[in-house]
Amino acid sequence: MLGIQWPRVAVLTGLCIFFPIREIRDPNWFSISGHDWAKLSPDARNTFLSGFVAGSALSQALASGVRDSAGLWRVMDSLRVNGLLFRYAANVYGARLDDYFWWENHRSNALWYAFWEVNNDLKRQMQQ
Repeated sequence: MLGIQWPRVAVLTGLCIFFPIREIRDPNWFSISGHDWAKLSPDARNTFLSGFVAGSALSQALASGVRDSAGLWRVMDSLRVNGLLFRYAANVYGARLDDYFWWENHRSNALWYAFWEVNNDLKRQMQQ
C-alpha cells in the first residue's frame, strides 16, 4: 500500500489540532526563570546558551539591513571582529548565569533579563 491513507491522515490531523504539543501551543521561552534554569541538565543549558548567543548574533546582523547571503557573511564577520552584543562564549555565560541565579532574590527573574544583566556586568569589568 503505497497510497496515502486518508483516514489515518485525518485522525492524526484531528489529534494535532485538538491536542497540540505544548511547545507549539504555549511557547514559554520568554518566561523561563532561574527556577527553570536550575532544572535543566548541563547539556540542555549549553544548547540553550549556544542558541541564544547565535540567535543574538544573527538578529544583530539582520538589523543592519543585510539583504543577501553574501552580505550576511560580510556583516557576521564584521560583527565578530568589531562587536557582537553578546560577544562571549556560551560557557562564559553559563558560569555567570549559575552565579547570578545562586542568589535567591534573582531566581524569579526571566532568563533573558539575567542574560542582559550578566552581559552588562561583563562589559563593565572589561572597561575597568
